[in-house]
Amino acid sequence: MSVYAVNKVCRRLVHEPELRAALAASPQSAEAALRAAHPPLSEDEVRQLLAGDVGALSQAGCNHFLMSQLGRFELFGLDLREEAARVRAAHR
Repeated sequence: MSVYAVNKVCRRLVHEPELRAALAASPQSAEAALRAAHPPLSEDEVRQLLAGDVGALSQAGCNHFLMSQLGRFELFGLDLREEAARVRAAHR
């Protein structure tokens, strides 16, 4: 798993509205956008992002602040409250 690749995608959400739109449009569009990311995401990372599994990503070492952008922009079934709850639950 490349923590850097996940962190990079999350950072890009702030600066690239077209990426946010692609991730929010449909599951197929989101998957295509994640598979086109550079640096490339692993299969596990793509699967975990699509599932909103920020708990597993957190345990792998992904940056909590950057992942909070997923909740901020309400991607992958997350909002800020749910994103934080999943991260906390993963570390109990």
